[in-house]
Amino acid sequence: MLKQLSIKDFTLIAEATVPFHGGFTAITGETGAGKSVLLKALRMVCGDKAQAAMVRTGSEKAVIEGTFDISSEPQIKQLLESFEIDPDDEIIIRREILENGKGRARINGTVVSLSDLQQLGESLIQMHGQSEQLLLRDTRTHTQMLDEYAGNHDLLAEYTKCWSKWNSIRTLIQETEERAKNLAAQKDFLKFQFDELSKAALREGEEEELEEKVNLASKGETERRHLDEIQDLLGGEKGLLDQIQMLQYKMRSLAAKIPHYEKYLTALDEASAPFESSCKDLMHLSPSESLSPAEIDRANSRIAAIQKLKRKYRTDVAGLIALTATRKEELSCLENLDADLEELGRQESKTHAELESIAQKLSLARKESAKRFDASVQDLLHALGMPKATFCTSLQPQGLAANGADKIEFMLAPNPGEGEKTLQKAVSGGELSRVLLAIKSVMADLDKIPLLIFDEVDSGISGETGNRIGDALRNLGKHHQVLTITHLHQVASRAKNQLAVSKKEIDGRTFTSVKDLDDSGRVDEIVRMLGGESETVREHAKQLLENNK
Repeated sequence: MLKQLSIKDFTLIAEATVPFHGGFTAITGETGAGKSVLLKALRMVCGDKAQAAMVRTGSEKAVIEGTFDISSEPQIKQLLESFEIDPDDEIIIRREILENGKGRARINGTVVSLSDLQQLGESLIQMHGQSEQLLLRDTRTHTQMLDEYAGNHDLLAEYTKCWSKWNSIRTLIQETEERAKNLAAQKDFLKFQFDELSKAALREGEEEELEEKVNLASKGETERRHLDEIQDLLGGEKGLLDQIQMLQYKMRSLAAKIPHYEKYLTALDEASAPFESSCKDLMHLSPSESLSPAEIDRANSRIAAIQKLKRKYRTDVAGLIALTATRKEELSCLENLDADLEELGRQESKTHAELESIAQKLSLARKESAKRFDASVQDLLHALGMPKATFCTSLQPQGLAANGADKIEFMLAPNPGEGEKTLQKAVSGGELSRVLLAIKSVMADLDKIPLLIFDEVDSGISGETGNRIGDALRNLGKHHQVLTITHLHQVASRAKNQLAVSKKEIDGRTFTSVKDLDDSGRVDEIVRMLGGESETVREHAKQLLENNK
């Protein structure tokens, strides 16, 4: 519920603090006094776009603050939590508009985006003016209204869930068919790659193992060649061992003949003993086991084949192995796609049947509710000054859609003998306002929006019809906080509360003010609306207010 609206430097309003009360409140005043400015300020609190012209001439900014009691509005508290704002029982929405048209919005001091403010505003206030009448001409709102009246929430949720499932299956069928088409076109290519890669029988680490073996084989060949050369030097014809033995023999012969050579013979024997031992060891050495030349050739060929595949597919061995698995899966998938499509077709048929079944239940619920809805709206239209009007809801079958299998449209014949026509063609703006009021009255206890605002819903009517509209607004005020701008004393006198908007000129500047009227002030305002100041008129005004308490 709106408790208070504070306005500063907003167009014609220099400063005003306006209290609001529960039930039905009438907003009255002379034409041009600024009643629409008050509603415009409320629209700004709800997230309307700001304009530089809204800032009062000579001021730096306009400020509007709306205070709302949301103690009994759990859905609004939940919305605030989604904005990461603590949901107190009272919220203050502050809107600042700078002279360049830019501005800021805050909820309980927290800066919020305009889109978030608009979302909150839609939950707090519902405006019914010319733009909302245009909305009523949109047939999509007719389906929403009838379903809300019928209480089809659970049935719609079930239908929406099944609708989403059905569309998901249909999308999957399309994607599978497209995939099958693409894979079939590439089948030969995929099979060639799979055959080539699977024939290679790659495994991770194989290339490194082969390279290590080839390196070791290369070292073994070097070892063999060097050992052969060493052993040939040592034990070959006229090798080192033979030469040493010949040297020792000659030295021994010389020492036998010339004794002083004995010392050289001794030294030679001492030096040659370990050398001969090492040479004998070297003569018995054999090279380590190594790959044969044929094995080395095979290893090198395998390495070359692996590297060729790596270059061709521009990936490493792990990538080649993964690609082999992918190609195998794709070929297997191609073989199984027909079976998959057949299974998806069965699922689609089953879900479509479920969807049609729910749609039939939804259509039946709508038809049954439409009878009650039409009768209630038509009775109210008769009471609102359209005594010969007929109202009905047209339900025509259509293909399955997001909201069911019905094309729903409200039809109206304002005058007898003309036949029902759509709201787009059959009604004037004033008549459409009454249709809107009648629908809102019928749905009063279902509508979750706490504040309803009707902008000149009584435009173009007078007399007894005005009384009926006042009664309808008063009854609507039992379920909601209701505000309406009115020029009819019949409507204003039926309000529980009344705000008077007036303007005056001071030093060449126009100032609009808003006053919350007490009983005496309401009498004065009703007198003005009746069009004359006399004791008889005043007594009539008092009687009107007394009768409508």
